[in-house]
Amino acid sequence: MTDNASKISYLTDIKAASVAIRRCIADADGPLPPHFLVEFLLSQWRRYLAMVHHHRGEASAEWSQAVDATRRLLFSVLPITSIEQRAKVGKSLPQLVADLKKGAQVGQIEPVTRDLFLRQLSEYHIVKLDSKRPLDNAHPNDLSDTISMDTRDPRYRALLDKLDGADGVEHIEM
Repeated sequence: MTDNASKISYLTDIKAASVAIRRCIADADGPLPPHFLVEFLLSQWRRYLAMVHHHRGEASAEWSQAVDATRRLLFSVLPITSIEQRAKVGKSLPQLVADLKKGAQVGQIEPVTRDLFLRQLSEYHIVKLDSKRPLDNAHPNDLSDTISMDTRDPRYRALLDKLDGADGVEHIEM
């Protein structure tokens, strides 16, 4: 099979991975994740999802687990509005990190890239889970730093275009 034929054969899988990420972001129903996480999702993690979709299929347990890990990753960075939620997120992190490492291995993510992402994620979680830090407001007064999940919002539209558009495919080398 030629290199172009190989890329074409993955196009359906890349689109399925993009849809899964898009759905998980919408399901999180909160502000968009931090920039470093969005970049990781659109490049490295999407390649992992595309590979699982390609090799195992959408009906497989592996696909369900990959999408679930994506969902849990996104939920882990949502605002923390209660002590119980803080504890729940803290308890979920070891399994999430294990799943991210497994995904990085399957998705052939470079160890340096994986470690940089995990370090950024760890630093983000440490700040969010600090018991001395005040809880987040469920409905922030200053919305200038948030992006509503309204597809008419140009910032959200740009993310969706990146997920769906051809420029998203060039982020992934199969």
